[in-house]
Amino acid sequence: MIPIRTASILLLAAGALAAQDPPVPTREFEIRGDRAFLGGEPFELWGVRSGNALYSQTVTERHVRAFDSWNAHGVNAIAVYLQGSHGGWPDSEAGLNGFERDGRLKPDVAARLEWLVREADARGMVVCVGVMSPRKDQVLEGEAAIERAVKETGAFLQARGLRNVFVDLMHEFDHTERADQPLLREPDGAAKKAKLTAWFQSACTDIEVGVCPYEKSTTTDAYPGMTVRIVQKSMPIPADGWVVNVESQKRDSYENDGVFTPGQVEAVLDDCERYLAAPHAAMFLHAAFVQG
Repeated sequence: MIPIRTASILLLAAGALAAQDPPVPTREFEIRGDRAFLGGEPFELWGVRSGNALYSQTVTERHVRAFDSWNAHGVNAIAVYLQGSHGGWPDSEAGLNGFERDGRLKPDVAARLEWLVREADARGMVVCVGVMSPRKDQVLEGEAAIERAVKETGAFLQARGLRNVFVDLMHEFDHTERADQPLLREPDGAAKKAKLTAWFQSACTDIEVGVCPYEKSTTTDAYPGMTVRIVQKSMPIPADGWVVNVESQKRDSYENDGVFTPGQVEAVLDDCERYLAAPHAAMFLHAAFVQG
């Protein structure tokens, strides 16, 4: 694999990808019953959550350059978000917002997403593509903007042939402290999640899609129309279907990221053991140090 040396070259490469007509499809990630497959072969997913990996060309490059090392350590998936997560210390709100206020997907963010997804595919990796988050949903101007954001994301993935992905439409649905949009909160959560999913599926076929509930909410992790069952943190592993935890319980702190006590290391390993013992379940490691 040829290394890409500068951010300028990366931007040129992204432009070249966008100019392909038609683009070359990646391998397809799919769920059959309670098992995952990539390119038609069984796939045991072990991932890292990097909510702000699309923040800038430099940050995205940093992640792509790490993929080979990740692979060598058994990591074969990454979770990235178009509306980023916690921005870390000292500004928790510094994360990415990949949409204009009317829901248009920003072209530079889309280009970085495609480049990352294709580099992941070249290494046999899967990408969780998150759309909205409770730290940035207020940027969107109401339901029409949410609909446009969901549909534009789906249409982009479909048009560009990016199939080694699955989608988390709204991370931490019904976050009781931070989710502002009524469509992304209870009540009537099942109907609202189904509405988001129908919008996505109207623009994109055959990509697995779901909604991650907020752990402390009473909202459910299952709803009509979902094709992937998503949980987070310390939520129990459901018995039915293929289940993915897109955000394991963070053990380090944003003010001292990357520092783990022996007890915290043990807790991380306990999480890994819990998912290792569940062949129908997968997890993405969440830590302040790897948020992006």
